Amino acid sequence: MLRAKRRIGFFGGTFDPFHCGHLEMARSAAEYLNLHSVSFVPAGQNPLKGNPPAATPKQRVEMIRRGIAHETKFSIWEGELERNGPSYTLDTIEHVERVYPNCHLFWIIGSDQLAHLSDWYGIEKLVYKVRFILLKRPGYALDWPGIKGLTLYPVDNPLMRVSATEVRRRLSKKVSLAGLVPLQVENFIKEHGLYT
Repeated sequence: MLRAKRRIGFFGGTFDPFHCGHLEMARSAAEYLNLHSVSFVPAGQNPLKGNPPAATPKQRVEMIRRGIAHETKFSIWEGELERNGPSYTLDTIEHVERVYPNCHLFWIIGSDQLAHLSDWYGIEKLVYKVRFILLKRPGYALDWPGIKGLTLYPVDNPLMRVSATEVRRRLSKKVSLAGLVPLQVENFIKEHGLYT
């Protein structure tokens, strides 16, 4: 009897910092599409963002590690941090295809990324290598980008009004982070004086 192909999800981002919205999005995607695992993929430098992350790669990895400590299906893939220059999803997926042959690969995005999907490097090739899982973010429309070959799975996830920008803003003003980041992540941020 043939075993069903593993379904592996990847969630890319700067995670600067990692917050509860990231965690809930990954949980929703894993549950909705019955994923065997989800790997968080911290980017070295997002090619569609001008400014580099405020936290170091090591600090961002540690925040993710602390945030997912109790999640048995979640892990971290640091491959993009090991490359020089911008982080391209296509490069990541082409590497992952060699590491996980004969698996169904999924890439998790928020609706805030949907409008820019056509700008992704190599998107016309990427859409035939990976299926995209689309999660709702407050204030962003779910407009289909019209990319040939794109497979998109919209997920009816709970909306959380949290973003890395809002977390950094609150930290700079010394406002409570209650409910926005996992406690272990908040402790790490305070221990290292990040975003102040």
